Amino acid sequence: MTTKRAYTHHFMAMTVPCEVTLIAANAAKITRDIEANTKRLEDKFNFYSATSMLTILINQRESKRVMIDAETRDILTKVHDYSALTQGIFDITVGTVKALLPRSTLTREQIYQDAAPYMGLSAWEIEDDCLLLHFPLTQLDLGGVIKEVAVDQALAIASASSSGVLINFGGDIRVAGKKADGDDFIVGVINPHDQAQALFALPLRNQALTTSAHYARRQQFSDQESSHILASQDTHKQVISVTVVADTALQAGIMSTALTINPRLTVPEEIGFALVDEQLNVHQNTDFLLL
Repeated sequence: MTTKRAYTHHFMAMTVPCEVTLIAANAAKITRDIEANTKRLEDKFNFYSATSMLTILINQRESKRVMIDAETRDILTKVHDYSALTQGIFDITVGTVKALLPRSTLTREQIYQDAAPYMGLSAWEIEDDCLLLHFPLTQLDLGGVIKEVAVDQALAIASASSSGVLINFGGDIRVAGKKADGDDFIVGVINPHDQAQALFALPLRNQALTTSAHYARRQQFSDQESSHILASQDTHKQVISVTVVADTALQAGIMSTALTINPRLTVPEEIGFALVDEQLNVHQNTDFLLL
């Protein structure tokens, strides 16, 4: 009896280690295609690159109407819909805040006050093949979604010819099928106090899992430091990480980020979540919250 063997490929992209594990006859080629596509997305949607499509076409636009390609339209349409489910808490116009940061002497509160009129879901919309940005100062930052898009696209590339796939881009995960031994994929979620260990693990079946946390990276303002997850109200003080399981990495990522800001947000029934507090207790409801 021939045993199926899994093939694993590692690379770096979007500042994180990326891992692709799959069971397929042409696994090496598929993983190379995934790596190339991931780096293409990184180049195309990099907020900090002067040569990215996002910078040149959208953030340096000369009018409120920007013609966009089908891929960009599809991504932004989904982002708009999922952001609406978070009541606008997840907001890609946070790029407006980031654009004010370089060399700024304004306080965190002043920057948000200046940026607020140009932010939110009302600042942009999709109309046919056009992106409409209603204010010249509005800037889009897809840093909170493009890694998840890359995970979803990676699974699409691999799943057609693979019996089992696990995509893990810096903790943004999606699986399809089963492992080589026929078991479900088991995914560990990092302990926020010791990132070399898993706090808990979950089995996944054709699902995505993302974890949003604010213990590792920080954003510096002139007067203070904040979470890298930017929001005017900052992240919730009693929740240090949020894990979400959903159908796609994009949906899971948007919801997990939003829940770090407002963990009382209403979550669709089909989405599972776990909140971790400072004592490393894992919660599947918000009864523990004091504020």
